[in-house]
Amino acid sequence: MISLPIGFILCSVIFYFTMGSANLGFYFNTHSLLLICGGSVTILLMSNPNLVLKNLMTELAGLFKEDYKLSLVTDDLVKLSQNKFDKLQSQDPLISYAQDLWTQGLPHETFILLVSQKRKELEQRSTDAVQCLKNLAKYPSALGMVGTVIGIVNLFRALDENKNSIGPAFATALTATFFGLMLSNGLVMPLADRMQIRHMNHKKYLQHVYQVLLMINQNEAAHLIQTEVSQRAA
Repeated sequence: MISLPIGFILCSVIFYFTMGSANLGFYFNTHSLLLICGGSVTILLMSNPNLVLKNLMTELAGLFKEDYKLSLVTDDLVKLSQNKFDKLQSQDPLISYAQDLWTQGLPHETFILLVSQKRKELEQRSTDAVQCLKNLAKYPSALGMVGTVIGIVNLFRALDENKNSIGPAFATALTATFFGLMLSNGLVMPLADRMQIRHMNHKKYLQHVYQVLLMINQNEAAHLIQTEVSQRAA
């Protein structure tokens, strides 16, 4: 978790010294920022339904939380192994869902079916968020090229009026490409990669919890379940 803000700070420092403090005002062109940032947000809204955007916000917030570990819910699983009808308030949605099913007294086959569906639903949330970010990563660079083309068109349109401003005008046009590349390769893609790693950890975590819940539902011996939880947590 701590590596995310550290990486962001280091990336900002590298860009700062690469651009040069004296040139920062020139790089931060208002029109380029509006096109790249505003355009990326617009495309994000256009290309994704509300549920996917909600999942994306949830997963982005999750990047600043502790990684998924079975040790975080070990106590809950141990208590349930002793009495699956124990009224504990678990923070894990899959465990809470299993508790609700147990109170309804569902058959074993129905329990397996419903818990499996819930597990797939939880996995799909992070899958949608990862894919959403990966899709978004290709747009800022393209928007940057659009901004540069617009800048070049305006440059040639005013070429006869002030030939001495060709260099600064062309440089201003290229700031759009710069921001597009920076946003795409310096922010969106690294976040997508990090979210992908978290997604894989989440899948492993859900697999462990799912297997233990099945053992509890089959009324396996408590000491066998506790041993299984300890081994999986390790």
